[in-house]
Amino acid sequence: MKQNDEMRRGSYRDREMRSRRRRERELRKTKMILINAAIALVVILIVFVVAIIKLNGKNNSGIKNYSDKNVSQKSSEKNKGKKDTAKKSKPTAAPTATVKEDNSMGSGSKKWIRKNLDKNKPMIALTFDDGPYTPVTSKILRVLKKYDSRATFFVVGNRVNAYSKVLKASYNMGNQIASHTFDHEDLSKMTKKQLSAEMTKTNNALQSVIGCHATLVRPPYGNISDVMRKNIKIPMMYWSIDTDDWKWRNAAKVLAECKNVKDGDIILMHDLYPSTAEAVKKLVPRLKKKGYELVTVDEMFYYKGIKAEAGKVYASGRQ
Repeated sequence: MKQNDEMRRGSYRDREMRSRRRRERELRKTKMILINAAIALVVILIVFVVAIIKLNGKNNSGIKNYSDKNVSQKSSEKNKGKKDTAKKSKPTAAPTATVKEDNSMGSGSKKWIRKNLDKNKPMIALTFDDGPYTPVTSKILRVLKKYDSRATFFVVGNRVNAYSKVLKASYNMGNQIASHTFDHEDLSKMTKKQLSAEMTKTNNALQSVIGCHATLVRPPYGNISDVMRKNIKIPMMYWSIDTDDWKWRNAAKVLAECKNVKDGDIILMHDLYPSTAEAVKKLVPRLKKKGYELVTVDEMFYYKGIKAEAGKVYASGRQ
């Protein structure tokens, strides 16, 4: 009897031991599952935060940096050249217009090409990408108006409606409104159909606000493909002087980049940064004092006798 009791107690202890070991294994397994789940959650949160940071960076700066690897004139003309001294001369008759108008939607070239300028005066075209942006664009417009000057604004289509008031003001002042595409994406990676959609959406946005379409386009990042050359129906614009204002965010450095300007230069800036507006406030009167006429790109081509063709690339008024 006593032996049976001991056997039962031994069997009970064995079962208890096995049960405890089983619970310990299950507990360890549960802990591992929880640890793995926590690690996975942390990874997901990190990916989410990185995505948000990238999205905010794109929306706030706008705008990726230009590679400009295709611009042959940038480096050669940026640091060369002597200061121009303006030539004073009597007004002469304007030449025959060379900028063709697309009557399918209505070009604004009649608005932004003045016919009473002196073609013998040296000319500079100030251009601004990535806007409009009222806090900065409006300051630039005030300076242009004060000095009876014009500029070309390469606008991003998806910003047009949000900043329609300042865009209208710019257009009504006689500034040229050109295209910087709708979404500011790399056109060189797009198909013919995608290109058409980008151009059409931008023109539709412009048509709804200022009643005309763009006669020029500046490809984001300066990238151009054969598909673009064959299918874009208006001239494509580069620049001869890049101020790097997006990088400097400093008016003095922007002005330094414009130190050696000369007749026919097309200057690249962005109407997104207060420092750019500050630079323009000093640059415009400085150029006017030297005798330069500050014109739209279409005006420059008009007076320089340049026949801008669809799908071709232009970087200055010295073609």
